[in-house]
Parts: sequence; C-alpha cells; structure tokens
Amino acid sequence: MNVTITFKNRVESFYTRADGSAALSKDVLELTADGSATVLWSRLEFDRGGGDDGTKPRVEKGYSREVLRLPPAAALGPDGSLDEFWTRAAQHCDVVEVELDGKLVYPF
Repeated sequence: MNVTITFKNRVESFYTRADGSAALSKDVLELTADGSATVLWSRLEFDRGGGDDGTKPRVEKGYSREVLRLPPAAALGPDGSLDEFWTRAAQHCDVVEVELDGKLVYPF
C-alpha cells in the first residue's frame, strides 16, 4: 500500500512492500484506538519453509509505523473515522491532499 500525504509545504510518502516469496501481503491503514493518529502496518505470510531444506517454518512479523498524528486537542476519540481524521488533519496539520495507492481519498 502506498500512502502519499501532500502538505502545504512538503510531500510525505509511505509504502509497504512484500518480497518475492510472499504468498500473501496484508497492508492496513487504520486509526489508533484514541483517534489521534493513523498507522500503516503490514504482515506477510509465506508459502514455503525458511530453512535451506524447507523443513523449518518461515515466520514473519507485522510491522507498524505511524503516518500522521493530530495535536492532542484535535484527537477524534474511539468512534472516529478516517474521513474525519483527514478533515481534522487539513485543519490542524496543513494537509492538502491524501492518496492511497494512487487514488485520491482527501479531499473527497
């Protein structure tokens, strides 16, 4: 998943990438429980073992990275939505535009 955030004075881009042996890659952009930030995480699942002879299972861990945090007073709370988050990010963090995998999601 590629996330590109355009601010008034800069552009930031985040992405997840699976290596060639991945059978399945799951990428998620979600709000934190308190609605104060968005987090991008990914997890890979593999279709073959990790040992040289293929006998050992290959274990992959998920990784998460914070993409954007609102000021504490602007946090949405536990019932917030991504749409609300981007609207507040525009008001409080100078976000002009947000794209997910090349699709414009803010402004709507």
